[in-house]
Amino acid sequence: MSDTLDIIKKLAEEDVNEYIVQAADDGRKILGYMCSFVPEEIIHAAGMVPYRLRAVGSKETRLGDTYYSAINCSLVRHIFDKALNHEFAFLNGVVFMNGCDHARRMYDNWRNAFQTQGLGPEFLHMFVAPHTTSETSFKRFLDELMDFSEVLEKNFNAALTTEALQNSIVIYNKRRRLLRGVNEMRKLPEPPISGAEMLAVQSAMTSIPVENAVDLLERLTIELQNRRIDGEGKLRIVLAGGAMEEIEHIQMIESCGAIAVADNLCTGGRHADVSIELNGDPIAAIARRYLYEVSCPRMIDEFDNRSASLEKIMKDYRTDALITEKLMFCDLWGGENFLLKQESKRLGFPMLSLEREMYGGGEGQMRTRVQAFFEMVRNRQS
Repeated sequence: MSDTLDIIKKLAEEDVNEYIVQAADDGRKILGYMCSFVPEEIIHAAGMVPYRLRAVGSKETRLGDTYYSAINCSLVRHIFDKALNHEFAFLNGVVFMNGCDHARRMYDNWRNAFQTQGLGPEFLHMFVAPHTTSETSFKRFLDELMDFSEVLEKNFNAALTTEALQNSIVIYNKRRRLLRGVNEMRKLPEPPISGAEMLAVQSAMTSIPVENAVDLLERLTIELQNRRIDGEGKLRIVLAGGAMEEIEHIQMIESCGAIAVADNLCTGGRHADVSIELNGDPIAAIARRYLYEVSCPRMIDEFDNRSASLEKIMKDYRTDALITEKLMFCDLWGGENFLLKQESKRLGFPMLSLEREMYGGGEGQMRTRVQAFFEMVRNRQS
């Protein structure tokens, strides 16, 4: 058993952890953010700790439902419910994103709650990323990054120097490189880490300072060298979808006779895929990486590239099937799943789409669907 993996699993299950507490004690500000398009390097270069908002530990959305309807995304309802319960009181600010209408609306709701209920923190910023990858979009995104940098400097008395940005790029590239290294191990016939464990690793790394993340990943890489999971008779699957943090859900899928050896999740392998170039203007390099490489269904006219990337993952990791994960009322992934279904027929790979409420139960029904799907895949193979 990996001692470091046990530490990481615990981090994935809690909001406030010892690393965040220590960073705050050292005088560093903690800045929450909502989406993979928010540039962590800029926040880090300003002397702060980027912290991805999650719904871990949430049991209900009673307070969140006073702002959101029941037909809104359960992720944002859970996160905002936690905010209203002051479970993010350790944050010094929150950066919102126009990832989707549900997430974008949280900026308005949080700002209203700040004005009417005194819900902190005071610094609430709306970060806007383009929905296309044209040259015009790049210029617009570059302006947004410059504005974001100036806002951080003004509100937190920070100095975003070229040297600080370059140093941040270097250490975040190192975290990406280490995560990719662990993912590479999953190509083995008997991977050293399960899909549920890898989700815990990827989730935990966005909830602690990057310096601590690098240290833990270096230790984990060493400890995984001689660790193996029995893969005999198990299907090798890929998981694709948006925000996914329910480790128990992945454990349920794997318990049906599979190992999740790769993923294309926005809270998973996607944000570690590509590093940032070190040459030239660091802001421009950050803009290129986040605009052109972090593709998801919010990006218009990019489906062919996403499909090709997913096809490459399935081939590289020698997978048997694809399972897509969609939260209820997510229009973006509803459209993506429809297109992926057409691709699965064209390319001849088995695909199952699971739709669920986050922390919403229904395990028995989903287990039955997964078991039937795996039986179909095995029959097809034989």
